[in-house]
Amino acid sequence: MLAVRHLSKKIDGKAVLADVSFELGEGRVAGLIGRNGAGKTTLLKVMSGILDPDGGEVLFEGRSIHWEPEVKRELVFIPDTPEAWYGYTGWGAAYMFGQIYPRFNPVYFRDTMNRFGLPLDRNIRQFSKGMRMMFSTALGLSTRAKLVLLDEPTNGIDPIAKKQVLTLLMEAAADGMSLIISSHLLEELERMTDAILLMRSGGVETHASEGVADGIVTKLQVVFAGEAPEAWLRSPDVRVLDHIGRVYTLLLNAAPGSAAAGELVAMQPMLMEPLPVRLEDLYVWKLGGEPHEG
Repeated sequence: MLAVRHLSKKIDGKAVLADVSFELGEGRVAGLIGRNGAGKTTLLKVMSGILDPDGGEVLFEGRSIHWEPEVKRELVFIPDTPEAWYGYTGWGAAYMFGQIYPRFNPVYFRDTMNRFGLPLDRNIRQFSKGMRMMFSTALGLSTRAKLVLLDEPTNGIDPIAKKQVLTLLMEAAADGMSLIISSHLLEELERMTDAILLMRSGGVETHASEGVADGIVTKLQVVFAGEAPEAWLRSPDVRVLDHIGRVYTLLLNAAPGSAAAGELVAMQPMLMEPLPVRLEDLYVWKLGGEPHEG
């Protein structure tokens, strides 16, 4: 359904996107992750047609987002701050979206706003940050667009509201909507997504959510018999996640050619127990040693 091909984008002379390519099928949900400043919001804005790329293309059902503007009616971008709606009430924003999106559902919008406990006749500017995020999500999903792009949809909302928003997103996915969700809530993304888009150095790596780090990294709990091998622990193929006494929780490079696992076996530790690898582990392995990108 969505094909991103060789996207590049510079902002203020800095390359933010560099040869980004991936695809997302119909009815699929992807999580977009990366360090602060990695370019996640820029990527979402280019995919939605708000920003033009310097190179590459975004195709939705085989049609260009940037060369065929009417295609934008089939997708919607939900930003992390709805500043465009300041000055509007909930109903006013719904009326405007109803002129743009042919399948906009005002009944769904009203019911979702009531579900969130949000007033329909109050100026959006008067909403708290959390209320604005819930409003934005309700408005975006009410378009019934085939693809919804969300930038930090749970940013600034309390745990109860966060659960409500995530439930609403899972319901939308169950109804057949495709979603791309930018978020730092790795545990939630792992549970509700089909794929993970990991942004790094201007590019995107695609990983399946199930078995997200299979074949990339191994997670172990290790108890060494004697002194811990400091040089081995500091090697680029090893990352220490936790250390209590002689008990270490480690990530090891599982790629072909890595000698770290064999070296560990040769040390004959007292305990070497495999642990399940989670999305957070992949994030730490890929990005934990890198500074923020701007």
